[in-house]
Amino acid sequence: MRFSRQLLIGHAALLFVTIVTGTMATIALRVTSARLEHVTREVSTDVIDIYRLRFQAEQVVATSRGFLLTGEADTWKRFESAVERLQGSLDAFHGLHAVRQDVTEIEDAARAYVAAAQVAASRRTATGDPREIVPMLETTLAPARERFEHEIATMLNGEKGSFDDAARSARGFAGSTQHFVAMTTALGIGLSIALAWLSIRRLRGAYERERAAAASARRSSDARDELLAIVSHDLRSPLSAVEMGARLLDDELVDLRARRHVAAVRNAAERMQHLIDQLLDTAAFEAGRLELHPERSDVGEVLWTVNELFLSRAREVSVQLSVDVESRLVAIFDREKIIQVLSNLVGNALKFTAPGGMICLAASGTRSGVCFEVTDNGKGIAEQHVPHIFERHWQGRLRSRGSLGLGLYISRHVVEAHGGRIGVRTTVGRGTTFWFELPTMATGSNETSSAASS
Repeated sequence: MRFSRQLLIGHAALLFVTIVTGTMATIALRVTSARLEHVTREVSTDVIDIYRLRFQAEQVVATSRGFLLTGEADTWKRFESAVERLQGSLDAFHGLHAVRQDVTEIEDAARAYVAAAQVAASRRTATGDPREIVPMLETTLAPARERFEHEIATMLNGEKGSFDDAARSARGFAGSTQHFVAMTTALGIGLSIALAWLSIRRLRGAYERERAAAASARRSSDARDELLAIVSHDLRSPLSAVEMGARLLDDELVDLRARRHVAAVRNAAERMQHLIDQLLDTAAFEAGRLELHPERSDVGEVLWTVNELFLSRAREVSVQLSVDVESRLVAIFDREKIIQVLSNLVGNALKFTAPGGMICLAASGTRSGVCFEVTDNGKGIAEQHVPHIFERHWQGRLRSRGSLGLGLYISRHVVEAHGGRIGVRTTVGRGTTFWFELPTMATGSNETSSAASS
């Protein structure tokens, strides 16, 4: 099973366990709270009703004793009112708890006491002597009252027992849920540890591979630097000797055919020197060792310098070079590097401009700096090549000419190292304009000087 699928399944399982644990904990809390709240509300209501019955029963007892002692009619009326209130409370309580045996027992005990009190009151009215009622108080009313209070106490104990049972049930449910939550939590921890172990195991292998790749890359980089150092030292010296010998032979020879051969040798040496320079520049860019030496430079003088470098070659292929630049346009940049960029662009344009064509080197001030342009009226660049022309080893239209495809790549790095940007505008069959903008410009004017040479 792939590592990504294993991680997906593991995280899905961990998420499921977490959701189940949280859901069960929430349900347990709500159910327990709801049960205790419901039982507490019922018990509280019943206890209030029971104490109301007890209070009303005490009123019945008190008024009955008062009448038996005094025989006053007002006291009897209060007794009857107390009995009515007690009866009403019993009826209401019975209506709420009709199926409960303890309610029936309380109701029977209360009615028994009322009946006994009414009998005692009748005898008190008949005799008129409270002393004759005293034995009845002890033998009839006192037991009836004790029974009534006993039933009320029994019901209170029953309510307390109901509350205790509900509390035990809620605690049991909460305990079971607690065990379940503990198990799922342990399962979640186990899954987390398993995922961590799996990730560490896989990432350790990836880390080892990355470390090996980095070491291999360092070795390759060191080998490349060593090779470039050999190229720079061991090839440049013989090439310089070849170039110098070719120049001396060119000055000494008179035979035209021999001079053409010598010129071919010198051109080949110069070409090899140019390729070596490109390789060294590319290595410097990629190693982060590109050094710039910016200085205040005359933009027009730079363009004319590049024009002079390519004037002879342009005449050989019948291409006209021109310079169009604002006078007294000054900017701050690395002069030699910018000449290298312009040389790459002009040399590229010469290869693809037909005899009789034109190449224009131009520069103008912008709001943020100075913009250079190299425009030719050659065959242009195909649209599919445009996004890749500044990439390393892009050859495109240079493929047939044996180029390394590093000129535009180097130019882009030099311009970007200055904080600028580079681009191209091209139309197939009508020509191409390479431009780059540098952000550091000093002064300029609207006066323009143009010159052309062929």
